[in-house]
Amino acid sequence: MPKIVDHEHRRQQLVEAAWRVINRVGIDNMTIREIAIEGGCSTGSLAHYFASKDDILRSALERADTEIRERLQLIPADAHPATALRHVLREALPLDDTRAFELTLDVNFWARALNQPSLRRLQHRDHDAWRAVVMDRVVAARTAGALEQGRSATDTTDVLLAFVDGLGLQGLIYPELLARQRIETLVDVQLVALGADPRYLVDLVIGPTQMLPAPTEVART
Repeated sequence: MPKIVDHEHRRQQLVEAAWRVINRVGIDNMTIREIAIEGGCSTGSLAHYFASKDDILRSALERADTEIRERLQLIPADAHPATALRHVLREALPLDDTRAFELTLDVNFWARALNQPSLRRLQHRDHDAWRAVVMDRVVAARTAGALEQGRSATDTTDVLLAFVDGLGLQGLIYPELLARQRIETLVDVQLVALGADPRYLVDLVIGPTQMLPAPTEVART
């Protein structure tokens, strides 16, 4: 009997192998051969699943996006809108090893997308999806009177996205200046500046979710 291979499951195993290699050596030093060894296959077999190094990075980033979406789905339906918005923003910041690694993938993808139209289109798609998530939370918070009404929901959303992108990047580059507590404080400062009631800027208690193994030390590239 021929061996039946679940190709999607095998592909996800190889994505996880890529995560481990990237964490060890960084994206710039990642090689097809090392991922194949980590995944227990030949480079030829790996090529059946991924056309290039950028294809592997794209798949790793898509897996990270899936993990983030699953975590966001755990936000309680009865959470105060300002509390939920705060939680959503913090998911995109390097507040632990998992989120720092996810953001590292994202930043490396940005750099490649600058010169590759196909990657840039994918980046635009991902940004639009993320923007829609934040916009929904901003609209809910405004409706609840938890954010100021002096600017449009669109402007508030774009301000928050620009703030989170800049803060996240600085958190990766200057971790000694922007430790977790400092990043969390700055998120709250920004939300209060937009009219959020500090009483609702509290942590959500959310149960564990199934995630890829969290890197123990993020490789900064």
